[in-house]
Amino acid sequence: MVDLDLCYMPARRQLEMFRAGTLSPVEVLEAQIARAEVVEPQINAFAFTYFDAAREQAKQAEALYASNPDQARPLEGLTVGIKDEMDVAGQPNTQGSLIYKDTIAIEDHPVAARLREAGAIFHARTTVPEFCCAWVTDSRLHGTTRNPWGQEFTCSSSSGGSGASLAAGTSSLATGSDIAGSIRGPAAACGVVGYKPPYGRVPDPGAFGLDPYLSVGPLARTVADCALMQNVISGHCPADIATLRDKMTIPLDHESVQGLKIAYTLDVGNEVLAPDVRAHTLAAMERLAEQGAIIEEVDLGWTRQTTYAARDYLDFLLGQALLQEVEAHPDLVCDYTAFLAERSKTSTAEKVMASYEMAAQMYDTIGPVLEDAHALICPVFITHEIRADQKLWDTQVIEGREIDSDYEFHLLPQFNMLGRLPTLAVPSGIAASGLPMGVQIVARSYDDPRVFRVAAALEQSLPLFDCAKRRPTL
Repeated sequence: MVDLDLCYMPARRQLEMFRAGTLSPVEVLEAQIARAEVVEPQINAFAFTYFDAAREQAKQAEALYASNPDQARPLEGLTVGIKDEMDVAGQPNTQGSLIYKDTIAIEDHPVAARLREAGAIFHARTTVPEFCCAWVTDSRLHGTTRNPWGQEFTCSSSSGGSGASLAAGTSSLATGSDIAGSIRGPAAACGVVGYKPPYGRVPDPGAFGLDPYLSVGPLARTVADCALMQNVISGHCPADIATLRDKMTIPLDHESVQGLKIAYTLDVGNEVLAPDVRAHTLAAMERLAEQGAIIEEVDLGWTRQTTYAARDYLDFLLGQALLQEVEAHPDLVCDYTAFLAERSKTSTAEKVMASYEMAAQMYDTIGPVLEDAHALICPVFITHEIRADQKLWDTQVIEGREIDSDYEFHLLPQFNMLGRLPTLAVPSGIAASGLPMGVQIVARSYDDPRVFRVAAALEQSLPLFDCAKRRPTL
């Protein structure tokens, strides 16, 4: 029998019990491994596992807590699922592609290095779509990753394996990256917490790390755990020119939202919403009002063209890289990679410039809102009911409007266009379908603690994973 209370125990609580000597990292790891043996055939969140090596690390952490707990590092003995696009020395980094199935990383990515130095245990690599370029986590190399709350549906992408593992109770923390919503989407789909830090907060050396749309960030089951991990991975890195020199430490505990003005909108260019998404977003605002927040609906005046501008930009940036892979390895790539590569042929420098102009116009309206209000809340998806194997070109009808499965069903890339704004996804409820709902919280540039304060209030009013009735049934 798997001890699910250990599997779902918050990372912060684990650390408290480790230090007190009432729980061992070995016990938690063994529970998570046992859980993985049960659920992995159903959800497929792990691309690779390193359970034997993890057991040795857990024993070392156990010994440290027993002999000298004051020497324990910030994440000592906690398991972290590593997204299969991040280098960890000696481990594969396939990027979800058959092309790179035999690639072994030579050295740690700076984030992996910081997690390792903080005492984290890398017990598994989590699944991604090929080159992290699709909106569902599905690839020819690793297969389809499914949502623990409803296996017909997607865990979203591209950090989908990370979100699914957390929701299934097989990791304590997980890494993600977000260039168009790839942390916040899986967080909302899987009922966990995911943070897209403002650009420059977390190191990510290399060419794509220079893109202000992109951020590496944490996923966790609780707001405090997300902050705990973010505090470890953030900060200046000499290898990354974009990293900020001033270290931001996010509190793990927060004051109430009493008296705070919190803005919200149901429309960031989406124009339509599925009824369950609308209802749970409004219910979240009601719960904040019950805690004393001053709630105000705002109209940003954004249109669907905001999302298309992000698509044009990423087609130019990512699409050209995909085109090179498709031309070099046409028999190995996924169908959606070929689809995006073909579409990239229509991208132009003029469209990229237009996307910058659109972002400037967007900030003209949201900037004053974020200076006036403590934060802004909006939905993450138009609909959460996206099949686990859905194709980019598949369409759905929501409230009488046909939407595609590429950029039209979610409300995420807008905040990559405005990449200096901290944006955090947090659960907002459970729909009648059994799927979790989520909202994203946005704050003024580089003021990270604001989104965590609001998220903590929402979490307090509606926790997940704390008992059997608020966990997936697998």
